[in-house]
Amino acid sequence: MALELGVHKIRVNSISPGLFKSEITEKLMEKDWLKNVALKSIPLRTFGTPNPALTSLVRYLIHDSSEYVSGNDFIVDAGATIPGIPIFSSL
Repeated sequence: MALELGVHKIRVNSISPGLFKSEITEKLMEKDWLKNVALKSIPLRTFGTPNPALTSLVRYLIHDSSEYVSGNDFIVDAGATIPGIPIFSSL
């Protein structure tokens, strides 16, 4: 998509968030088993919060200072997708 729209000066990026505290995940995060499993598989041993983790990235991407940034996926997951980190089913 970034390749096709780049000729029109349109930048395309995506954000892939990890497990964040929000209204949607609030009930899930109250479960002790999920907390234990998730925190074992997240190198930074914490859940994200939308502000500032995601909002500051979005602000950067929509600002003119990111005019040379396109075609990227920004993974914001406290290191959970680092190769070698155990997946939930193996814990």
